[in-house]
Amino acid sequence: MNKIIICFLFVAGMATALQAQNRNASDIPFNMSEYQYNYPKPGAGKARFFFYAVNNSTRVIIDLINIKQVKYLPNLDSLVNTIKPNLRLLADSFKNDAFNRRVDYIVNGPFPQIRIRNYDKEPQQFVVKDGNLNQLKTEQDTVRIKAYMEVTKEDVLSSDMKNYPSNKPEMQPYFITLILNNCADLFQLPENSLQACVTKLKTDLNASYIATADPKAKYNASFNMRTNKMFSPGNLKWIKNPGSVQELVPNIYAGFQYTNGIFVPSFSAGLRYTFANRQNSTKRIYAMWEPHFFFSKDLLNKTITDRNDFITLRYISIETRKKESFDFVGNVSLGYLIRKQGNWFEPNTFKVGIPGVRSGWLQLEPEFFFHDFLKGVSPSIKLTIHYE
Repeated sequence: MNKIIICFLFVAGMATALQAQNRNASDIPFNMSEYQYNYPKPGAGKARFFFYAVNNSTRVIIDLINIKQVKYLPNLDSLVNTIKPNLRLLADSFKNDAFNRRVDYIVNGPFPQIRIRNYDKEPQQFVVKDGNLNQLKTEQDTVRIKAYMEVTKEDVLSSDMKNYPSNKPEMQPYFITLILNNCADLFQLPENSLQACVTKLKTDLNASYIATADPKAKYNASFNMRTNKMFSPGNLKWIKNPGSVQELVPNIYAGFQYTNGIFVPSFSAGLRYTFANRQNSTKRIYAMWEPHFFFSKDLLNKTITDRNDFITLRYISIETRKKESFDFVGNVSLGYLIRKQGNWFEPNTFKVGIPGVRSGWLQLEPEFFFHDFLKGVSPSIKLTIHYE
C-alpha cells in the first residue's frame, strides 16, 4: 500500500507542476496596452470592495493586491482631484454622444497616461420623443484609475523583498474604479464622497483585523453608502472568501465507462479534501470506495449482478479562469481491487486514471486496468459526474 501512495503523490506532483507553468504563462497579456492599463485585470487581486449609492447611481470599486493595502489607502478625493484637470480636456466629448466607454488613467510616472475605449460598435438604441429620434444610452461608463502606494517591508508578500537588506518600502499598484452614468459625472461628485468609502472600509476592517488578516487569502465585501452599512456579507467574519479555507467533507460521485468490452456503471463514496488557496485553481484529493457493477445473464436468462469494489485515491486540479465549455483537467487516480466477484478482473487488479477534460460536473478521462506488475493492461474511457 505504501508503494501505491508514493506512486500517486509523484504523479500528482507532476500534474501540478505542469498546470502551474501553463497558468503563469496565460496570466500575462501579450498586448502591451493591456499589460500597461489592464494588468492585473479587475478582480485579479486578493481584496475587492464595492461601494453602492455613492452619488445617485454611482458605484466605486477598490481593487487591492492584498488585504494589507487597506491601511495604506490615501485620500481618494484628493487622488481624483489630481486627474480632473486632465480629464476635463475630454469632458465635452463625453457628453456629445450616447456611447458607453471605459477610461483608464495611470497616475504615477513622469506623465499621466490615459486610454479611452469607446464601445461605439455596440448595438445602438433610440427613443422617439415629440416626433424626434433621440439616441438612448442604457449602459454606464467606467473610469479606472491605476495608482501606486508605498507598502512597508513587513507587509510585502514577496519572500525576495522580505529578505532584501534594504528597509525601503515597495511600490505596489492598486485600482479605483468608478461606475458612472456618464464619464462627465466625475466632475459632479460631492466633496469627500470617495473618502467616505475609505473611512467606512477602515472603520469596519479595523487595525487589529488587518494586522491579523492573511495576505494570501481573498477578501470581498459590499457597502451601501446611503445607509452606511456593509450588506454583503452581513458579518465581518465572512469577508474572508470561503475559497481561501481548506475543506474536508463527505463526497459522492457516479461514473459510467466502457471496459472489458461492456459498459460498466459505478458509484463512489468517501472523503474529499480541498486545499485552501483557490484563487487560480481548485485542488482536491479524494479517498473513495468505488463499487463497479457488471450485469450478465445466466442459463435461465436471469440477470446476474457482480459487484467489484475498488479503493481509489484521486487528485484533481481545475483551473478557475478557464472559459471554454470543455477544459483540460489535471486528474490522476490510483485504485486497487479489494472485492472481486465474477471473472471480470484478475486478483491484485489496479486501475490508473490520467488527465482528461471537464465541463461543469461532467468529467471524461481515460483509465487503464492491469494486474500484478503491469500485466494484462486494458484501456477504458470513463465519464464521471461529480456532485460538488
